[in-house]
Amino acid sequence: MKDTHVLAAFGPSSGREITEKNRGEMNRDHRNPSQIREQLYGVRNKMRQAKKVTLELPAEFTFNKDGIKHFDLITSWFRWDLKDVPVEIDFRKCSSANYQSMSLLILYCWKLKQNNCTVNFLHSNDDSYNGSRVWRMMGAQALFSVTTDPKTSFPHNEHKPIFAIRNSDDFKTAAATLESFTEPFGLEYQSTLRYIISELLYNVLEHGNSDFFWRGKRYPSPAVLQFTWYEKVNELHFIVADTGVGIRQHLSQSYSPLNSDQEAIRLAIQPEISGTFGAQDPYSGRNNAGMGLYLSSNIAKKLRGDMYICSGDGVVHVSPQDTTARTISHRWPGTFVLVTIRMDRGTEFALDAMMNEFRERARAEVQARDNAKKEEQLFVSMSNFFGARAEVKEEAINYRNKYLLPAAKEGKTIVLDFTDVLSSTHSFLNALLASPIRILGLRAYKRIRVVNAKSQIHETISYILDDNTEDN
Repeated sequence: MKDTHVLAAFGPSSGREITEKNRGEMNRDHRNPSQIREQLYGVRNKMRQAKKVTLELPAEFTFNKDGIKHFDLITSWFRWDLKDVPVEIDFRKCSSANYQSMSLLILYCWKLKQNNCTVNFLHSNDDSYNGSRVWRMMGAQALFSVTTDPKTSFPHNEHKPIFAIRNSDDFKTAAATLESFTEPFGLEYQSTLRYIISELLYNVLEHGNSDFFWRGKRYPSPAVLQFTWYEKVNELHFIVADTGVGIRQHLSQSYSPLNSDQEAIRLAIQPEISGTFGAQDPYSGRNNAGMGLYLSSNIAKKLRGDMYICSGDGVVHVSPQDTTARTISHRWPGTFVLVTIRMDRGTEFALDAMMNEFRERARAEVQARDNAKKEEQLFVSMSNFFGARAEVKEEAINYRNKYLLPAAKEGKTIVLDFTDVLSSTHSFLNALLASPIRILGLRAYKRIRVVNAKSQIHETISYILDDNTEDN
């Protein structure tokens, strides 16, 4: 009887005792599906919020420090490893920012969204000049709708225009706005600045694009163009930026492996490097394939402007006096070009004359390079690789190891063209040439040819030749 009582207590169907508590559990198990989904969403959301990352903008979010451009000040802030987490960007302590650096923040936010991060912003409400104000003036609050709707543009202040570059229509709109923006400075500035920006935008559309998927659809990752006239210093600053493959990866498709991003950028500013060439003369008409960075950087120099090309961890600065390169500690995944030009009303210059000069110079350089290839020579445009003042010993050593030593071992003639090089130090030239001279021995007097060099450079190289062939 005892066993029968136990079975009866649990019941014939469930095999367990049914209590008021169990009935409540059964009732909860019969909630409708929408209630269950809502509760699960709430749990997941709490778990996700527990992983939230807050990124606080520094007091100064700008490239400028003591009159010098320091790109690590900005690139060190970005965290590219964030994926599948909520990200909160806090503007409240940012008391100073400029529009060009904030343009990079827009690209970064797009990248976060593509990495399945939710992005929220904490802003300051006061009207002082700060990061929040710059963000609003640019119309950056529309940044996410811009990425997925090709008809949406930034609702920017007319004096602080910014454009998402997604297609040829964006290109035309941006170029037309620039013409209107620079109209007060005269026709030559209008056409010349439009030319520089057009070349940079062509590069973006051809080489800087990357794609992302969002809710089952494929979209191009936009590039950005932003320009601002700073009235106090009477300068126009503009930036063209993308998060594409970068210059080094792009050029590596056609050239031997490049040792550094610096080297890739220096190669890219030479004529006829990144384009595709056929039988047609690339300098006839308006066909400037492979000439974009070469022409735009030379025009900027003529206008007494500065161009900074940043890709990966390399930065090349083209100034009116020189071309220098350096490495930054924190990479930019893609390329951005920052240009600053002083806007002098009444300054006369002729774009057509400049273009003819640059094309003729480029034609001569490319011809010399082609002739060198045919004759199994190594042609080196010294100004393209080392600037107007060839003085950085480390750059000489890197170039020597990669190019000059292999050429010397193969017995090639090395042609050093010093056109536009104003000066070069003994330590630089010795680092560049001493080892190749020792390899060639007395043949170095015939196999190392120096052209278009100033007398001081000729004399220094002659001394290095004599010094390194004494024992031969």
